[in-house]
Amino acid sequence: MRIKKILAAAGALSMTASTLLGTAAFHVSAADQTLKFDIRSGESNDITISAEDIAAGDYTVPVNIYIPENPGVNGIQLKMQINDGQVAEDGSFGNYGLYFSDAALASPCCFDTSNADPAFPNSFTTPSKMNLTWTTGLDKVNADASAEEGTSAWDSSVSWAYDAAFMTANLVVPQNTPAGDYTLDIRKEQFVNALSSDSGTPRYGKSVCTSYNQTSDVAFESVPLTVHVAAADDNNWQDSYEIEGAGHYLIAGDICGAPGETVHVPIYVFNDTGTAGMQLFFKYDQKLKMTGFTDPMDNYAYLIEPQGTPEVFPASFTFATSENLLPENGNGSILTYLDFVIPENAEDGTVYDVGFYTAGSPYNIKIIDRLTTKLNVALYDGSITVLSDNSTALNRTSLNFTEAGETANLTLFNAPGSVTWSSSDETVAKVDQNGFVTAVGNGNATITASNNGNEYTCSVSVGCLFGDVDMNGDVSSSDAQLTLMHFLEVMNGNEGLLTDAQIAIADVDGDGSISAYDAQCILSYFLEYTVSANTEITWYEITQNPNAPGAP
Repeated sequence: MRIKKILAAAGALSMTASTLLGTAAFHVSAADQTLKFDIRSGESNDITISAEDIAAGDYTVPVNIYIPENPGVNGIQLKMQINDGQVAEDGSFGNYGLYFSDAALASPCCFDTSNADPAFPNSFTTPSKMNLTWTTGLDKVNADASAEEGTSAWDSSVSWAYDAAFMTANLVVPQNTPAGDYTLDIRKEQFVNALSSDSGTPRYGKSVCTSYNQTSDVAFESVPLTVHVAAADDNNWQDSYEIEGAGHYLIAGDICGAPGETVHVPIYVFNDTGTAGMQLFFKYDQKLKMTGFTDPMDNYAYLIEPQGTPEVFPASFTFATSENLLPENGNGSILTYLDFVIPENAEDGTVYDVGFYTAGSPYNIKIIDRLTTKLNVALYDGSITVLSDNSTALNRTSLNFTEAGETANLTLFNAPGSVTWSSSDETVAKVDQNGFVTAVGNGNATITASNNGNEYTCSVSVGCLFGDVDMNGDVSSSDAQLTLMHFLEVMNGNEGLLTDAQIAIADVDGDGSISAYDAQCILSYFLEYTVSANTEITWYEITQNPNAPGAP
């Protein structure tokens, strides 16, 4: 959001006591004279950005500035900075490339939590310069504090101290920002006012807080927000997504992220011998929110200007040229990133499928050369796995293939050192040393990823009827009952009733876990298909699982 120049200038002016005169004073004792700021993202003063995320594109950190303790104040002017501000000789702040894309009073604001529109005081912000200013006619305390009997000041020990923020901002950490710690805090030292830098007569400013009819400024202190940009760990196992013996193919990456996080799914290109145009459509679990496509800055495949429609489903991605293009960075180059927001209420271990929409007309995928000849290109789907910490984990713990020849990719996240992949029965499913699984024949098998003495397993079933939990050849109410009983046992802290192979079959909604909803879906299918003789019903219609039979 851009602020008009006149507001930006007003926000940068130094505040004096004479401009902040009010009509009433707020009496506090000498012990209550410190104003306290707490700068947070979510509920934390620390946030980590992974090496993968900072390589994928600009990363936006939502920032809330709270005032947990306050003696009464009627004017606040803050100069925010990153670390020491990276101040140049002319007084300008570099802030190591980080900046606010926008900033405003919080809504609701801590000074009046009953007012949904925080425009009641005068506030000016210059986000790009990280200047935040607020003024009002008389001293303000938190509305909840003044309403609580016997309360005359903020106290960070009370339950409502963090109910409403003072100001909010979005801190942008640019793509490829070097690994390290970047601390957002209020500058306490004097600085050159940027508006005067070209005048030849520098004016100086400082962060200041004032109170009605006081002869000196209100003392303040702050708790900063530290942003950790992680370094790429070359010692961690990395999935190369190479498929031995494969021809030209595109494959969506498997990534992990925390609830509420924005993540970027790469689309890799392999064995391309010359492409002049693509019309692709992408499907994804619609519990995810797709926010756009991001162009890769480094490991890009083609120098192109694509067109995309991320706001509709299926999302489309198109480009066309007059010449055959080869990937600029060879095999494993990235066509684009698909950007998604993971639901805030997502549970660890939940898997969201992301891949290519191949249902056909009117969404026909086309990949052509300069003569408009359609190229034979294999397409492989990827996934987003919810993982709220840096623990080592598989992207999937179960796979259910309906027939031989079907494939899926497994990735072991946060695995230090090397990873060895193996199958308990290669007549059922085989796996290569990049974690790519291929169904071979009917039956059950276990894929194991071995890393640092630990084993991580994924159960695989091939040729088993979808939802046929008891494996007797049909889907009935007993399958639903078995699924529900297993769920209840696990909820009560007991060992479940189902084997790994049965769990893979019972997980009909494809979220990586067994729930009462799986049992409900199995029962619904039985009632429709068998009882009501609706043979047109599909598992996809009931579950919306993009990997279920009948999915587009």
